Amino acid sequence: MVSKRIWKTFVLFVFSAALLDAATVNAVVYSVSGSAEYAAPGSASYAPLKKGQVLAIGSTVRTSDNGSAVLVTTPGSAIQVGNSSVVKLNALAFARAGSTITQRQAVVQLTTGVVSALIDPSTPNVTDFRIQTPQGAAAARGTFYAVLVYNGKTYVGVKEGRVAASAFK
Repeated sequence: MVSKRIWKTFVLFVFSAALLDAATVNAVVYSVSGSAEYAAPGSASYAPLKKGQVLAIGSTVRTSDNGSAVLVTTPGSAIQVGNSSVVKLNALAFARAGSTITQRQAVVQLTTGVVSALIDPSTPNVTDFRIQTPQGAAAARGTFYAVLVYNGKTYVGVKEGRVAASAFK
């Protein structure tokens, strides 16, 4: 017979692990058009990007001049990586307590090219979605916006909602 103390410890361990897993998410490739490829975290080797592929934090996606890809970064947020772009997934997190979303985070590093982001506007207080560029970052809580790095300059366009842009110091 297992003692109550061991059972409670086991249940607490499993419950704690489940909570940690709830915040750990990977991006999923929703669609690919033209030529697009990815490198796993820490790798310099690229392979073709495919619909349904899971991308871990630290993965890099690059597209050719005829390529684009749509990535679901967290439940309720997605990015479109435009042609001739390089994007790295720096952070992804999502958590909920019951039916209430308690955390949605995505930090995407855009080295060159363009990224459009669509974010569920229903949870602005728990959403931290940022696109970092060599010059700064554009952050949104629930909106549709695009960031472009072209010839070493960053451009931000907002279609719906509001975005805060800040330069690195």
